[in-house]
Amino acid sequence: MRSHPSAILLLALLVLGMFGPMAAAQDTQTLTVSIWGFNLDVLEENVFAPFEEMHNVDIVLDTGNNSDRLARLQAEGENTDIDVVHFATQFTYLASQEDLLQSYNPDMLENLDELYDWAKDPLGNQAGVGYTVNSLSLIYRSDLIEEAITSWADLLRDDVAGFVSIPEMSTTFGPATLIMIDRALAMGEMGDEMGEINYDADMAWDALPQLADNLVTTYIRSSALTTLVQEEEVWVAPYASFAIGNLINTGHDLSTVVPEEGVVGQTNMISITAASDQADLAHAYIDWFISHDVQLAEALDLIDSPVNATVELPEDICALLTCGEMLDTMIVLDQAQVSDRLEDWLERWNEVMVR
Repeated sequence: MRSHPSAILLLALLVLGMFGPMAAAQDTQTLTVSIWGFNLDVLEENVFAPFEEMHNVDIVLDTGNNSDRLARLQAEGENTDIDVVHFATQFTYLASQEDLLQSYNPDMLENLDELYDWAKDPLGNQAGVGYTVNSLSLIYRSDLIEEAITSWADLLRDDVAGFVSIPEMSTTFGPATLIMIDRALAMGEMGDEMGEINYDADMAWDALPQLADNLVTTYIRSSALTTLVQEEEVWVAPYASFAIGNLINTGHDLSTVVPEEGVVGQTNMISITAASDQADLAHAYIDWFISHDVQLAEALDLIDSPVNATVELPEDICALLTCGEMLDTMIVLDQAQVSDRLEDWLERWNEVMVR
């Protein structure tokens, strides 16, 4: 007996309806990514959505600041569901010291050779790849502050008192801010002589009560700084270069400053957790993030400064990022030196700030 074509089509549609979605769901992988909750809309467009389509994967985000996400990783250990983690170098170092990360395989990263040498393996142990370089410098309201801001020590000036904000000590750039203030104060005593970085930052610690009196508040997230600037509560502050787009969008007259004592540069890194069983997919994610196209898109949107040396940027974009000549002059702090002091510094910081 011959089957009718319409009956065959109906049967095929029924089978597809019963098993097609189930099969598709089984084929879709999940990659859990720990990252900051900043610029996620742009990251979705430039990074996450294209990667999900290319690899038939669902990216699940775990967001928060460095400290909170590192604490989660420490608490969960081998039971974590996080596959890939984005950290500032300082926090990657801490995670690596506690064996929370697995080494990446250079042979699985086709775009690795396109990176600047200092981004390929920032910690020297393949704990992660640098995917962007940030700089910490100063920004100020040029329409409200008559005398130009030129130095880290200007955060202590009387004419800006009550309109200053700095990063919390627990954040990526908290220690760096104090170290650069110390550098400025030391140079003020020694004239123009550039000495080595003093990781004890004695002069800055002595000046911290004075600085505290100048603060309207401290900030943990760059989005909080943007809000403070938008609402005209902050006139001058250290800022990370990845926040420049949002700061410009406040519409205020803001001047960016490369302080005479220099800017702090650091890479943000992508690492694979020791507990992840998604090594192939995690490597593909890292490789996508450091590719020319993603690095270019992120730079043009003023999100991430590129570490892929094949990326060429217009001068007006480069001027707003950690790019060009600034790469040759920025100060890169020794993360071991910073990390060794951090616990003590947090206690000292709270003694001054929590009052």
